[in-house]
Amino acid sequence: MSEMIADSVELGRLPDVRMSLHLMGLHVREVGSRWTYPSHEHPMYELHWMIEGDMQMVVEGQIYDQKKGDLLFIRPGITHSCKSAGSNGFTYFCVHFSVADPAFSKELERHQAVCYEASSPLVKELAPVLADLFNLATGNRSLSLSAAKSMKVYAAVFELLRTLVEQLSQTNSVVLTKKELMAGRIAQYIEDSIRSNLLHGQMEDSERTFVQDIAESLKLSPSQVNRIFQHVYRKAPRQYMSEILLGEAQRLLLQTDLPIDHIAMMLGYKTSAHFSRQFKRWTAMTPSGYRSSAER
Repeated sequence: MSEMIADSVELGRLPDVRMSLHLMGLHVREVGSRWTYPSHEHPMYELHWMIEGDMQMVVEGQIYDQKKGDLLFIRPGITHSCKSAGSNGFTYFCVHFSVADPAFSKELERHQAVCYEASSPLVKELAPVLADLFNLATGNRSLSLSAAKSMKVYAAVFELLRTLVEQLSQTNSVVLTKKELMAGRIAQYIEDSIRSNLLHGQMEDSERTFVQDIAESLKLSPSQVNRIFQHVYRKAPRQYMSEILLGEAQRLLLQTDLPIDHIAMMLGYKTSAHFSRQFKRWTAMTPSGYRSSAER
């Protein structure tokens, strides 16, 4: 064995790649000339691509007139509203996503522009990938996807994010601050803990224990954990954990026949009623309603 190791030469290696991605609300919609959407904000990035017609979007008080092919890139926590700007309505394609990775997020924040015209380099590069996702969306009418189609969606989404970051980046690498590095370690700890606890059936619905465990592991105080994570990810560690649990809940509801009370127990909820209330708060649907709608 030692001779084999001594006689080997490593010709290349990629670092471990781990990224927590949440894709939500990917949809195509056709609306009438009197359509409006009220002012709101959310904790996710949003790509809003105009397919046909004209729309007016107000972002933090700034008015953007979006025409066919134009793309709006709205960052988390930004207040925005929109309405039809033409006599025939319009058709748009929308993607909401969050990525729990400090380096990736820092790349997305390099340029603060909101509206990119169809003729811009960024939109020209993104258009083919957006078109792939558009075609996948229009070809699907249910909440569930086959394994093969899911892989197509994943591939298209990651290609979209790669192209987006590549176009927004000014350099090949990003130097993270100490806070960003520590926040990344906190995020990794949360992901690893949840998946390990799910595997061994040891989930606990206790925010205090959850934050204290992270603090002790990283030799920080609970207040430091919350402050650092909030500064970098713009959300509390508990909210980040909830987003991961939502993804697990959706997966278990769609991909297994487990009873809802059993899923609630697996995710650390003491009662199925508590789980149902939280799931409805996340998705505006009950767990049973979510599962049923996917089966239609």
